Amino acid sequence: MKLLTLFIIFLWLRTNVKGDCVMRGECGVFGGFEKACYYNGPALPVLDGLTPEERDTTLEIIERRCPFLLYDENDNRLPDDQVLACCDSAQLADMARSLLMADGVLGRCPACIRNFQRQICELNCSPDQARFVEVNTTTESDVTYVSEVHYRVYNDFMIDAHASCAGVIVPQTGMPAINMMCGEAPVCDADAFFGFTGDTSSNPLAPVQVNFLRWPTPEDSMNARAPPCNETSFDDFPCSCVDCFSVCPSGNEPYVPEMCTVASLNCAAFSIGLIVCIITVGIFTFLTVREAKKYRQSSSQNMPKPLQPKTPKLNMMQRMFQKIFSIIGGFSANNAVLTIMLTSWLAFAALFGVFQLNLTANPLELWSSPDSTSRADFNYFNSRFGPFYRTAQVYMQIKGLDSFEFNNVTYGPAFRLEAIEELVRLEDAILNIGRDNGRVTLEKVCFAPLRQRGGEQLLDQCTLMSVSIYLGSNRNNINNQTYLNQITGCVNNFYGLDCLASWGGGSEPEITFGGFDGDDIFSADTLLINIPIANHLLQADLEPALEWENNFLELMHEYAANGKPDFVEVTYAAERSIEDEIERVSVAEAVPIAISYVLMFVYVTISLGNIRYCKTWFVDSKIMVALGSITVEIIAILCAMGTMGYAGITLTLLAINVIPFFVLSVGIDNVFLMVNTIHSIESNLKSYDDYKPDMSLEQKRKYVFSKMMGKVGPSMFVASVTQVTCFGIGALANFPAVVTFSVFACISLGFLFVFQITTVVAILSLDYKRASQNRFDIFCCIQKKNLDDENPLTSETPRVSLTQKLMEPYAKILLNWKVKIFVAIVFIGMLVASIFLIPRIEIGLDQEMALPQDSYVYKYLQSVSELLRLGPPVYFILKSGLNFTNTEHQNLICGGQLCNDDSLIIQIFLAAQHEEITYISRSSNSWLDDYFDWSSLQGACCKYNVTDGSFCQSSDMSPECLNCVIERDEETMGLRMSAEAFNHYLPFFLQDTPTETCSKGGLASYFNGVNYILDSEGRASVHDSHFMAYHSPLSTSHDYITAVRYGYEVSHNITAMIKERTNLDVEVVPYSIFYVFYHQYLTMWRDTFSSIGYCLIGAMIFNLIASGFNVLTTFAVLCTTIMVVVNMMGVMYIWSIPLNAVSTVNLIVSIGIAVEFCSHLAYAFATSSVAKEDRVEDALKTVGATIITGITFTNIPVIVLAFSYTEIIEVFFFRMFFSLVVLGFLHGMIFFPVFLSYLTNMKSI
Repeated sequence: MKLLTLFIIFLWLRTNVKGDCVMRGECGVFGGFEKACYYNGPALPVLDGLTPEERDTTLEIIERRCPFLLYDENDNRLPDDQVLACCDSAQLADMARSLLMADGVLGRCPACIRNFQRQICELNCSPDQARFVEVNTTTESDVTYVSEVHYRVYNDFMIDAHASCAGVIVPQTGMPAINMMCGEAPVCDADAFFGFTGDTSSNPLAPVQVNFLRWPTPEDSMNARAPPCNETSFDDFPCSCVDCFSVCPSGNEPYVPEMCTVASLNCAAFSIGLIVCIITVGIFTFLTVREAKKYRQSSSQNMPKPLQPKTPKLNMMQRMFQKIFSIIGGFSANNAVLTIMLTSWLAFAALFGVFQLNLTANPLELWSSPDSTSRADFNYFNSRFGPFYRTAQVYMQIKGLDSFEFNNVTYGPAFRLEAIEELVRLEDAILNIGRDNGRVTLEKVCFAPLRQRGGEQLLDQCTLMSVSIYLGSNRNNINNQTYLNQITGCVNNFYGLDCLASWGGGSEPEITFGGFDGDDIFSADTLLINIPIANHLLQADLEPALEWENNFLELMHEYAANGKPDFVEVTYAAERSIEDEIERVSVAEAVPIAISYVLMFVYVTISLGNIRYCKTWFVDSKIMVALGSITVEIIAILCAMGTMGYAGITLTLLAINVIPFFVLSVGIDNVFLMVNTIHSIESNLKSYDDYKPDMSLEQKRKYVFSKMMGKVGPSMFVASVTQVTCFGIGALANFPAVVTFSVFACISLGFLFVFQITTVVAILSLDYKRASQNRFDIFCCIQKKNLDDENPLTSETPRVSLTQKLMEPYAKILLNWKVKIFVAIVFIGMLVASIFLIPRIEIGLDQEMALPQDSYVYKYLQSVSELLRLGPPVYFILKSGLNFTNTEHQNLICGGQLCNDDSLIIQIFLAAQHEEITYISRSSNSWLDDYFDWSSLQGACCKYNVTDGSFCQSSDMSPECLNCVIERDEETMGLRMSAEAFNHYLPFFLQDTPTETCSKGGLASYFNGVNYILDSEGRASVHDSHFMAYHSPLSTSHDYITAVRYGYEVSHNITAMIKERTNLDVEVVPYSIFYVFYHQYLTMWRDTFSSIGYCLIGAMIFNLIASGFNVLTTFAVLCTTIMVVVNMMGVMYIWSIPLNAVSTVNLIVSIGIAVEFCSHLAYAFATSSVAKEDRVEDALKTVGATIITGITFTNIPVIVLAFSYTEIIEVFFFRMFFSLVVLGFLHGMIFFPVFLSYLTNMKSI
């Protein structure tokens, strides 16, 4: 028991007696560093024997770096002669200088830097140093010095000190600052953080090997308390939100409204669908009951059918339209040659414009509206900061090599030595492009941030990001024993001393490696090569870059085909790749589209003729009519192209491929209608009161064609004008490609309508004359009078087609009251189901859809989506208006100490904390915060030339370059420079190259990101600047659209904050390279429904006018058209067709096609000469066959588009056009007659 008591007393004395040291003072330089002397004695007064000047300097260092030495256990200030330490003033001065670098990394957070300083001070100067420090000594040249230190640090201090620094970021990169102080450790935990400080093998600045020992007990370890980052001491300012999340304002989470659902259906869709269901069921129930009541009354009274009038009752508007088109038809038929000549002259005049037509495959010109907000931001960025650099990128996925383990860390295949050596081999080949054959070399076109304007072009200045940067000068001689340590260190700190490239920056790990899960970069299976290429606004300046990119692609094509090893799968692309592939594919798409045209021509040729017998085939066939009609339609398309050439409207190859298909289908429909109407009139000539049997052939021809155009002209007019209107509305879309598509279709349909009522009528007139004279088709010089006595060619017996024969029984079955009820139920169900499905339609247009799956660009885009773990950069552009010498204005922007908790940087930082919502993965860099830090590192960064006061690089050691003395601002307690100094030294900061001693130099990161104006005295006034953050990896359209949405939301919030605090109209706008393509999707639903609404209004107006304000038929057509559009949107969800400008235009097209299916039937109904209750049946008999053969069957060749090379054709043209034809047929031939029948019966009751 006595022995235990004595041992406890001994321990108490050992831990409480002050004055034990194990080292003190400096013995000399050994191994390039000053070494501490071994000293086994008490701590000595550190201020004794100093001159007043030295005393003041030493006290200033102690107060700033080791303030705990000045206070006793009760926090009372010690007298100067009682300030004891195990170090002297020279050691303190050296320690202060060595901490300057730590200030540059950790100094943004006072609690962090104080904790870091504390462990350094305790190690070197603590009065009871021996309690927790043990040393190994070495004697050399009769001098014994400390060669190794064992430093016991209490576990709690290590954990808490590391935690206080974990949130501090490097403004240049947005990465954690402690990554720069963890060396080659795979994980930057507390042990790695402290261990790197004294590890001479990995830290070239460590003077002696210090082994940090995490100790479990406080009695025999350095056990000072490490305050968390949200605590302050010694009048420090608190850490900012950016560097210490615990001080961030609460309630900063982005608001994401919950989706209201009922039974997994969108609430709005469910409500609308339910209302529509109730209303439609109610209406059709009412109509059915009324019709049944009428049917029972007529049956019980056995009422006879009223006599059918011989002529229909037409209103004034209908008679006017019939008169106009009758005149046109009569003139064109009677003056066929003149009509063809006149229209030919018009066509020739328009065709010359084709030679002036501009074609484009540029994605920016295709999919970005020049008037959009995002395009304005794009143009602003380009004009103020230069266009965003072009990119040449390679993905090398290592498929044939296994993962491996090294130093208890599992590395993926990308870290295998042979994989890295292969990357270096390929990279060397890329760097040498053009050197052997005198072509453009990389240094002529590369992005070089350190290159002075007009300076010498060197390859070392070119930005290149790959794992080879981590290997430095050893890239071509990789050491198998050490390369992993080098790479690991650079992954944690790519701005580390050994990781900076010759171009002034480092290689971001997330764009150096790919194909890893989460944050585990070391499991990567893909290596990347990133080569930014300088971009230019003028095409002439881009020519060298385009040539180099072309040579790069040739090299990569050859490498992928013959040069790569078996364990590598390579994908690649250059900036020009997408445009090149779109152009190539647009040409290739002509093959399936041409096949569909041929099939359509064959069908028309066979079906158009009214062939009575095999013997009369050569007379009855209409091959020349078919050929002439299709030629006219092609000429109409060429005239539209010529008109666009004259107008200077750029056209796309996509439109040239697709529009002819649509125009041909519409045009052939009208030809069928005209031909069938001619046959119908000829078959019933005697039923017309004004027909005279003794008419000559010319008179008869004029009469027949006048009647024909009087009958079909108004419905053709309604359909054509509706389609033109719909495409005109489509021209209001946000996508230029869709605008030109719509304008092209609009003009084509306009020319087509004019040519059809003139030229096609003239062609039919000539064919009518040929057939009347029994001349052969094609070989019209051959004439036959009789084939035999029984069937003379002049027989007027009409041939009725099978389709026409089926119309009568079909109409009777369809209009049966039981069938009508079934039809109503089915179509109401389809309508309601489609309404339920509409909100589930995806929005967007993935780039891959424009490319075939065998394209190298398609594979590259898949690699970007699946393997890349960092999204594209996003720039928040701060426009002019703020005074950066004003502290209050500085606080609106910066992210460090004293900055507002809703400043620009902090708002972006908080958005990045909710990456899963905002898709912003990394906080932005900040030239302002780095400028503050740069100016505060006295003696490390700012230098000037004493001869003329000009700028000197911080690395310049020439005698005429001295350290700046930057005046500090008293209002900020010296944290920032004065207003005068801010303007004076800003150009110095932006020209300073980052170095080992001054990593804050702004040349590489900010020179092109800050625009300023110099006055006559060389003082800079900031105009505008940008702050760069990063988006999350983006793979789907939803990702891109969400990223755009929150990019603009953050910008709007920052702009509102500046307005609120300063009452200045200073705008902050976001910019990323993809914003111009995806911004319009933010209003996609609104734009779609407004466009459809305008088109429906246009369709209603023209139908009303053409029908003589017949409300009944117009209402029926409009309701049916709406149902077709709604059902098309339902099909879009079922068939995975996303909503975008292309599909919106197709929905608009569906309005025109639906009107096409209904208008002919509606006009036939309105002009029918039978009783009201029989008009629907009569209309079906009259034009039903034409709708089937002329509209439905002529669109069958659309099936060929299912075999298109690209998804964009297959999805948006095959799927949508095929669905449109089916839905148009079903609604036009089934629902519309039934609905019209109900409305007619209701009106007649």
